[in-house]
Amino acid sequence: MELTYHAKVERADRIRMIEQEIGFGTVIKEVYHNGCFQCLTNTGIILVKDDNRELLITAFVATQRELVMMYGGTKKIPPYLRKKVDHNQSLFTMDGKTVVR
Repeated sequence: MELTYHAKVERADRIRMIEQEIGFGTVIKEVYHNGCFQCLTNTGIILVKDDNRELLITAFVATQRELVMMYGGTKKIPPYLRKKVDHNQSLFTMDGKTVVR
């Protein structure tokens, strides 16, 4: 998959940290939102892809709120994924502030 300038340059640190610390995983759920696909992976990462799924626009660590939106409620979210997202968030925050953007 080809990366956009935004993913390749402006979010290079975040993409590198995801790759090294968490891994991109396998897509388990897709939601079409704001003109692009948000693809949730089994490692708790959201890959944002274009309409044709040919370009990676960006990637980021999912939040619990995003899981609720994607699954349509808390009861449908797999417990392992909730734990994974909490763990991932701890890797990207320090004293409640995001350390890699």
